[in-house]
Amino acid sequence: MGKKVSVIKIIEENDDLNIILEELQKKLNYNISMDNSKQLIRLLFKLLDTEVTDYVKTQDENVFSNALKIIALLDKTVASGTFSKNDSHLYYYKQARLIIKLTGLIGEFLNEGMEDNLNLIKERLNLLDFKNEKEISKKFNSQISDLENVLEGKRVLKICEAGKQLEQEKQNAENAKMFMKLLEKCFVCVEAESDDIYYYLHLLHVLKSQIEVPEIDLAYFEQLKSLKKPNKSTRYKIILSEIEYIMKNKNKVNSLSDTMTKYQIETDFPCSDISSSPSIQILTYKQVSPITFTIDSDSLGTIKDDALSIKREKDGYTLGIHIINVGAFILPNSPLDKAIYNRFRSLYLPNQVIHMIPKEMSKSYLSLEAKIPRNVLSLYARISENGKVQSYTFSNETTSITHNLSYYLSDRILRRETTASGEIDYNLKLLEHVTSLLENAQKNDYRNIKELFGEDTNTDTLALSEKIVSESMVLYNSLLAEYLSQFDGLPVIYRIHEKPTASSIESIIKNHSNPSEDLITLLKEIYPKANYSLENIGHYGLKLPTYSHSSSPIRRYVDIYMQRLYSLSSKSLTVQELEALQKEAEALVEFANKREKELKLFQDEYEHAYIKTFKPDNRN
Repeated sequence: MGKKVSVIKIIEENDDLNIILEELQKKLNYNISMDNSKQLIRLLFKLLDTEVTDYVKTQDENVFSNALKIIALLDKTVASGTFSKNDSHLYYYKQARLIIKLTGLIGEFLNEGMEDNLNLIKERLNLLDFKNEKEISKKFNSQISDLENVLEGKRVLKICEAGKQLEQEKQNAENAKMFMKLLEKCFVCVEAESDDIYYYLHLLHVLKSQIEVPEIDLAYFEQLKSLKKPNKSTRYKIILSEIEYIMKNKNKVNSLSDTMTKYQIETDFPCSDISSSPSIQILTYKQVSPITFTIDSDSLGTIKDDALSIKREKDGYTLGIHIINVGAFILPNSPLDKAIYNRFRSLYLPNQVIHMIPKEMSKSYLSLEAKIPRNVLSLYARISENGKVQSYTFSNETTSITHNLSYYLSDRILRRETTASGEIDYNLKLLEHVTSLLENAQKNDYRNIKELFGEDTNTDTLALSEKIVSESMVLYNSLLAEYLSQFDGLPVIYRIHEKPTASSIESIIKNHSNPSEDLITLLKEIYPKANYSLENIGHYGLKLPTYSHSSSPIRRYVDIYMQRLYSLSSKSLTVQELEALQKEAEALVEFANKREKELKLFQDEYEHAYIKTFKPDNRN
């Protein structure tokens, strides 16, 4: 076996037959000019037999190339040798000649027209005179049988590949059709300057990443060119540039500034919106002075919009949740109100925060700083010893916060690693106890899936003080929606989350049986997303019959609307006023759901652009 391997290596590494023969001469110690060719012919014959058999099985082109070299070497060796009539090694030469003929035909078989070639091999094989060489005949017929099997396998494979190709061609045609439809939708949106462009352009990007982009007719490039009008806004110029890249099957990452321009994200407020006197008002409500805490991050300049208080009662507790009253501070339909309406919410980006309300205004007038009177919309909830809400009231109040605490300090106090004062320690621990009762009373598996619903509901992984704040805000959002829903004609904006359908659950069980897959990812595929609505269907994810957004009015516009709705609940509104309020609420719901999706697209694109450019700025 070692000799065969070494000879094949010589044949593989050289193309010149003379060099091969010289190397073989050294390897086998013979002289081709003398009558000692028998050893070489015998070895080459055996090698050729092996190579042909391997080639039929493997169809390896290197093996076939070796076979052709061996054939040429046999011809050269026989032509150089001297043979008598009865020379015994002619027997080997005759065998070799038979294999030479069949090897050439096998090579032809494996090219085009295989079926015809196989029939030709059979015919020529029948013409060969094997005489006493029965073993050779048997071997050749065995090889013919192998070839027939190869041919049948190729026939079946060809049928399968043709079917796959047809299916792929159909799919490619459907993909191309869908791509062109989306492209046309983008053109229509650009022409009409419709904000729907964000969704269609996003879908076009997604489709481009998953399919082979079809060849675009020149007429579409001409249409694109016609849309590049001089009076088009900068954002549509950016969008048209993106579309052109997609049409050319190229990738483009917008700069950070272009991404912000594209989605109409403003970082600065016009001076008139901030300083205009008709935009704000400072009212005075009933003065209250409970022991109140804000619990926020340690960052300097953190704007505080919520505070908590707690009181031990004979048969339970009174939990106070105090939210800065932005709705009463900013006048409806004022220049500032319109500016923050369009912003819709604050944006937390990798390198900056874009505030919904001017930061300096929030710090000067709205942040709940200790010892400074602020107007708040307070909830007082009576909580029983088993964590049930027995009764509650809301009221507009003016209060001064007693203590500003950080999460870090609060956690250290709660873990008994440090103390602040008897008053702070006692009330903070009482708050932890009461909110733990609330959490246990409302505990369910769905509250543990934060990202699934887009709500801050996962309290199990939070620090102790963060749990206090999180549970309190869930309660506030739920009870204000419940309270306002009691007033006929008041259009409450609910934060709703639909229950997934039975068919969607069945689908996930059927299609995702692999237990190693990420459950959150799978659930996000089928669960409806939370959104805003004037119809209350409850919040399935939180297992709450009513829920709203009302606890963060400095960073969400819907929360400001809910505060104003509370102020209107105590007034007698005319039919005309209720109708106008209904239209206002309908417009806000439509805008809020649309803008929420747009801002999600913006944040994804901005983060992608930030990673590409990697130019971190100081976080404001």
